Amino acid sequence: MLKSFNFCAALLLLASTVINAPALAAAKHIENFDAQSWQRFQKDLPRPAAVVFSTTDCSHCPATIAALGEQLKNRKPQVPLVVVVMDGEDQPDLLQEPHYSPASRLFVFKGQATALQYSINPNWRGITPYVALLTKNGETKFVLGKPSAQELDNWLGQGKKP
Repeated sequence: MLKSFNFCAALLLLASTVINAPALAAAKHIENFDAQSWQRFQKDLPRPAAVVFSTTDCSHCPATIAALGEQLKNRKPQVPLVVVVMDGEDQPDLLQEPHYSPASRLFVFKGQATALQYSINPNWRGITPYVALLTKNGETKFVLGKPSAQELDNWLGQGKKP
């Protein structure tokens, strides 16, 4: 009886892990975000893609990352969710933070933060969460805070025929 209980418990644990697993694998290592990274993102990231600029002390960033992760996890084809932590350069434990787990890639700013912010969007003053929604047609929409449902629908629906 105990063996069948243990087997059922193990099976239940495995099933819940598979069901709750994100569509994209979580980031496996921390990458540097430097002065050339934004141009590379715009050229190399699959479209659509979402990039969340965060800080370790941002109280709204975890909810924004979680909401985007939830919205994107079952999309086919998979949509990358990239998180860039502006103040995480000296924090190697960022991968263990649960609120970064929806990210397919995790970056930290490497260099002068204001110069990097300016290279992303000259109008951005460093307030987080700052979200860049890279559309299928090559445009980028910037959103301060969590994107609304309408903004996400418009972004994900780009390129669809009516």
